[in-house]
Amino acid sequence: MVINISALGFLKEESDLIPIKNHRIGLRIERAFPYPGGISFSWSSNIFHPNIHPTEYVSAAGEFGTGYICLNVLKKWSRLSDLETTVKALKMLVENPNPDDPLNYDVCLEASDFFRENPMEKIRAQFDFEEPDDDDYDDIIIIDD
Repeated sequence: MVINISALGFLKEESDLIPIKNHRIGLRIERAFPYPGGISFSWSSNIFHPNIHPTEYVSAAGEFGTGYICLNVLKKWSRLSDLETTVKALKMLVENPNPDDPLNYDVCLEASDFFRENPMEKIRAQFDFEEPDDDDYDDIIIIDD
């Protein structure tokens, strides 16, 4: 399946920061679901983020992105976890990058440096974006692929 979420994220092209609101996440549910190992998530769309390594990324050395998402909710999946809370956590991750715990990929380390120097509050003000409404469910869509 593919999950589409609407959240304020960014692309970086050379020195320009470009706001993006639409993101795709691959969701695979295995036979072991809802137990650990029965579900996996992979970032599909391009994004400039310290905690997400998108599959659309290609490094200068020609290495492709992994789609790996660094989020504790995904690492500690249990039979008590639920999809709605997890998708909300993914949306929060996009809008609140954690530059102090980046993935060890060039693009993620670059994003870490950028977001450490430019907190999201400053960026939202620069692009005139308001804080997201936590009760807005209309911006999450799950598509059976």
